[in-house]
Parts: sequence; structure tokens; C-alpha cells
Amino acid sequence: VVLDNGMLQVTLSNPQGFVTRIRYNDIDNLLEVLNEESNRGYWDLVWSSPGSTGTTGIFDLIEGTRFEVIVENEEQVEISFTRTWDSSMEGKLVPLNIDKRFIMLRGSSGFYSYAIYEHLEEWPAFNLDETRIAFKLRKDKFHYMAMANNRQRFMPLPDDRLPKRGQTLAYPEAVLLVNPVEPELKGEVDDKYQYSSKNENIRVHGWISTNTDPPMGFWQITPSNEFRSGGPLKQNLTSHVGPTTLA
Repeated sequence: VVLDNGMLQVTLSNPQGFVTRIRYNDIDNLLEVLNEESNRGYWDLVWSSPGSTGTTGIFDLIEGTRFEVIVENEEQVEISFTRTWDSSMEGKLVPLNIDKRFIMLRGSSGFYSYAIYEHLEEWPAFNLDETRIAFKLRKDKFHYMAMANNRQRFMPLPDDRLPKRGQTLAYPEAVLLVNPVEPELKGEVDDKYQYSSKNENIRVHGWISTNTDPPMGFWQITPSNEFRSGGPLKQNLTSHVGPTTLA
């Protein structure tokens, strides 16, 4: 499925609803072409049974089974990728009907996405530990990350976290850069939690390409925090080495 307004082109798999390609400014794909199509732009969640403790949830890469056009006119297009639940899936899939939506407007250099989660009263209880949309950008294009005026920098490459270039520390997310591609980063510790932010401060974050003319940004914009749990001071991930951006 292709959304195209003459300025931006977004390709999604049908009926899964994975974002497989974003074409902009004559760059064929801003997403990491080395990744599988299901690991470029996607919605996911982590769920667990009631009473579960710790981080023992089940990861679910949300894969649609039905595609539908919701709105199609000269001003906008809205499309839907849905997955429905029934009792035969109990214990295998989170008990939710899920509807992933994508919207493109005329004359806009971006697109919108949101999801509708429906849980019927008679369905099993569960914990929804986490849900988000994620984008994996091209590592050969996006090297500069920005979260705020005082939180932006050139970032290590994902290769720098691999065993030949990095040393894992007390937990997997923290890696000492011992032989990074860019020597000036040697001795730094890369950890995605360094770039987390309070809910109240997560408005815009993303990446800037450093080898395109002109430079180009890929920005995750959060217009409202109404959907977030945990209150305004809860910390959430934003962007980190990948290049990855989350919402």
C-alpha cells in the first residue's frame, strides 16, 4: 500500500501494516534497507498476565490481518490495518482488537499514526506493560541526534556496540566503546537510557542526516501526552543508537 502526496511517499505492507519505505527528497528509503521489512517501522507492545512481576512480559510485533481505506479525498487519506481477537487465541495473543491507522495530508512532509485498542468486558484481564511505534533509520544517513536545544550530538554507529568494537557492561544496554568507527568516541559508554526523558518534556526528537544536501531531519512529534501513563515525571525512551526513534 502506497501513500503519496507528491512530496512524501510512504509504503506499508498489506495487510500487516509495517512501514517498509519512506521516500523523501530523492532518497529512495529513509528506513534501514538492511533490515527485514517488519523491522523498519512498526507498532509493538509488551503484555503479561495479571499478577506478573518484573519484566517478564510477552513481546508482540503487531501484525494486521485486514486492510481498509477509511478516508480518501483530495485533502487526506486515512488507512487502517486491523487485528481481531477471539477466545481461541487466549494465552497466545494479547486480548485486544487492534486498529493501526496512518494518515497523509495534502502538502504535508510528514504523516500521522495512531492506534485504537479495544478490550471487551468479558475478555480475560491482562497487563499492558508497554506499547509504542518505532522507526529504524538508515545508519549510513542519520548520525546526528537531537532531543532538545541542550541535548543533541553526533552518535555512535550500531556497529560500535558489537563485540569487536564494544564491551557490554553491567546490563546489555550499557556498552563501553573500545574501538569505535569514529576514534574520538573511544572510552564513552553508550546506553539508550541516557537519552530518556520525562513524559512532560517529550515533544519533538529525532535525527538529522549529515551527508545529504541539504541536511534532512526525521522527527517524531508528540502533539499530546494524554495517552501516556505514569504521570508527567515518568521517564520514557526517545531516540537512541540504531538510529532508532520511538513514541
